[in-house]
Amino acid sequence: MLNASNFKSHSEQLTQKRVELVLQYIIYCYQKMILEGKTYKRTEFLNVNKTRYNLEEGLSEKLVEDYLGIWNNLQYYKHNISDKPDVHLYFNYEPKQTYTDNNTIKDDFIDIKVQETGISEIWSKSGKQQQIHLAIECKVVENGYSEYVSDIKKMCERFFNTPRLNFEGQIAYITNPSYTHSIVKTGINNNLFSNTNIITIQDLKPKVISNDFDASYLSVHNRNHNGKSFSIYHLMFNYQEIILN
Repeated sequence: MLNASNFKSHSEQLTQKRVELVLQYIIYCYQKMILEGKTYKRTEFLNVNKTRYNLEEGLSEKLVEDYLGIWNNLQYYKHNISDKPDVHLYFNYEPKQTYTDNNTIKDDFIDIKVQETGISEIWSKSGKQQQIHLAIECKVVENGYSEYVSDIKKMCERFFNTPRLNFEGQIAYITNPSYTHSIVKTGINNNLFSNTNIITIQDLKPKVISNDFDASYLSVHNRNHNGKSFSIYHLMFNYQEIILN
């Protein structure tokens, strides 16, 4: 019989495998977007008052609506990526999860929330009956890396009131033609090195998720409230030809 610590290790290994399958699907959808020559005009993402671009929110919404949530693509996940064709995959953009800050409950809005029933099944066996999800934070990387790193800081600092996986995701929409994914990785690592509010166990290192995609990385950090480590998968997507000015 497995004890609790052994189960945790086993369940996390199974979870990590399924998280990487989900990320492989997201990469597949991005590559499909490139093959189809999909483009968006920056003006599509102006706010109501036409005073600023809601580019980050708009791109995440389009990624979900135009690719991640499309029926044929989801069927591809079931039959060509997942090793379990009976699992279901759901995506939502900008849902909220609460966290506690100085005894006050606040809302955290997740850029893309992913629910995969295989992950939920794994964690239900450990007594987690609440909804389990993978949170993916997204940032437009156009002029520096501080905003991208601010999401890492948020993941470290916030004490969430419902279950949070030990695996998080981040997507960089790279729109600066001077940036490559390698340059962005180095910039983020330099920022992390100088950020005393984030405990980094491993900075961004290459992590192969899909054999035909080389812009994925993995970093490891500590949660501030309990000192436990968690991993972040980073997907660097080149949007320089997807966004039209």
